[in-house]
Amino acid sequence: MLTAVANALEEILYAAVDFVMKSDILREKKNTKHNIHRHKRCITNTQKMSFSAMMCALGVVILFMGAIIELVDITMAAMASFLIVICMIELGGYMPWLVYFVTSALAFLLLPNKTVVLIYALFFGFYPILKNYFERMRPFFSWIAKFALFNVIIAFYYLVSKELFLFNADSVKGYLFVMMNVIFFTFDLTLTLFVTAYVRRLRRLLRIHKFFK
Repeated sequence: MLTAVANALEEILYAAVDFVMKSDILREKKNTKHNIHRHKRCITNTQKMSFSAMMCALGVVILFMGAIIELVDITMAAMASFLIVICMIELGGYMPWLVYFVTSALAFLLLPNKTVVLIYALFFGFYPILKNYFERMRPFFSWIAKFALFNVIIAFYYLVSKELFLFNADSVKGYLFVMMNVIFFTFDLTLTLFVTAYVRRLRRLLRIHKFFK
């Protein structure tokens, strides 16, 4: 089943990338030198698509675990976000966004419990990408942007849950928001540590570097 999902994801990713690159490919000159260059680029794109498909399939599997075990739904959504970090390091460009959108869409269609999908789609899936942009600022402004984004999303999720799922607003205490901000701070630091660990050890330990040779 996982293989079938990966194959389907690969086809979707191929179509998306072909659409984006179509104009560049049509402008290439049809001589030997450019044909060789285009052939090498196609091989690179094939590797990118295969890797992205595997990341999407693995992300759906991780979110599925959060769907069937509701006590760990937030944990599984956070773990799935680490795959986006790997895509940022290995692929870059628009590919992490593409993996995020495809993973969210497939998880929404396939998983019986949508809570973990919403948690992933509304924050954990795209935050690692925005974190990369935020950290180009000075540290003070970077943290302001991060906490502002997190609290806006928390407020949005709270309002949506209250309206659509009859959420009991009286049961939410102020200290819970403080605790969530502390957890968010810990999660942000964990992402930073994961990047360091992945680049220094995990990438070679998992032999991912050989995938792109």
